[in-house]
Order: sequence, then structure tokens, then C-alpha cells
Amino acid sequence: MSVETSRVGAARPRLVGYLPHALSFLRVAFVGLTYGAAWRRDAPQFAILVLLAVLTDVLDGPLARYLGTASRFGANVDSAADLVFYASLPVWTWLFRPDLVMANLPIILAFAVLYVSANFLSQRALGALGVHNRLSRTSGTVGVVVTFYGILWGLNPWLYVLAIAVLSADLAQRYGALIRHALANRRAPQDR
Repeated sequence: MSVETSRVGAARPRLVGYLPHALSFLRVAFVGLTYGAAWRRDAPQFAILVLLAVLTDVLDGPLARYLGTASRFGANVDSAADLVFYASLPVWTWLFRPDLVMANLPIILAFAVLYVSANFLSQRALGALGVHNRLSRTSGTVGVVVTFYGILWGLNPWLYVLAIAVLSADLAQRYGALIRHALANRRAPQDR
């Protein structure tokens, strides 16, 4: 085998290792395209783009673990892409159904501020922009389902209560982790 062949062979696995990052960045591109579809109120294109963005979210983490390329950087790229995607849900809803958003603006803003703050506090305290667990995935799924349902048929009271309950539990978990971390760091110097 020549030197050139071995170099090409070595480059391929390295490039494959970037695929999970590419999927996360592709999610951000889908989010940008989705704004155009929402602006035009093109529901079929909107639905396809959102589903493609969700697919990239579903695939990037497991693919990184499968390839052995999972890293804190990759998790932060994924979380940043998630933040862009999930923060867009109320904006897209407003583009399709401004009445729905205006009727629920205080709670939407409260959740948005709490989620963005939790992510940035998590980055500062833990070095991780977000949380990747079942509850965070469930809250993301509920957010997408409630957005789609709201755009298509209006706000269902049961879905509304479910969304508030799941999002509140997710936020409680995120802030709980931050509080536990702060308390552990506060006690650590005294133990020395």
C-alpha cells in the first residue's frame, strides 16, 4: 500500500467522525429554511423541514456514540442547534397563528427566558450547554407536537396542560442540577 493510499484511508474515518457535527449544523440550516416556509405559510414544506430537523436531532447523538466520536464539543454543538430549533417553535407558531401566541405570550416568554437562561448557566457552571436525557427529549417532543397541533387545529387544553407539566419538570431538573452543582462547590472548599 502506498503512502498516498494510507493517507486517503486515514482521512476517510476522520471525515466520517464529523458527520454527527454536520447533522447538528444541518439542523440549523433546516431551521433557517423553515422560517421561509412559515413566513409563506407553506404548511407542507414547513412540516417536511421540521421533520428533517427533528431527524437530524434524533440521529446526531447516537451516530456520534456509534462512531466513537462523542465529545463535549459535539454535545454543545447539538445543544446549540437544539436551542435554535426549540426557540423557533413559538416564532413559527406566531407566523401561522399569531392569535394563539398572543393569547399565551406571558407563559411562552417565561419558558423561553427560563430555558435560555438554564442553557447558558449550565454552560458556565458545568461546561455543557444543555441536558441530554429522556426528560429533555420528552420536552422537545412535546414542544414539537404542541406546535404542530396548535398550528393545524388550535390549542387543545389537554395538550396545553401536558406541555406545561413536562416543560416545568424539565426546567426543574435543569435548575436542580445547577443548584446541586453550586451547593457541592460551596461545600468543597470547607471539606479541604
